[in-house]
Amino acid sequence: MLFVLVIIAATNGTGSFLGLGAMLLGLIAIPLTALVNWVRTRKSPPVPALTFTTNTLLIALAFPLVIVILYAVAS
Repeated sequence: MLFVLVIIAATNGTGSFLGLGAMLLGLIAIPLTALVNWVRTRKSPPVPALTFTTNTLLIALAFPLVIVILYAVAS
């Protein structure tokens, strides 16, 4: 959520719809990430804590990466 707020603040007043896109993507990304991680924890057998944490972090970084790509394309 903090990353989405930073992108919205960075594009404020530039006439770009990137801030709006980041906000809308954030509204979808946060519950979708939680749902994917919940399904993944219920479906898979127990794994080591470091592997579980790394996979969860990689899943959570997917949407901020999309926002950075959008920001780079719009700039």
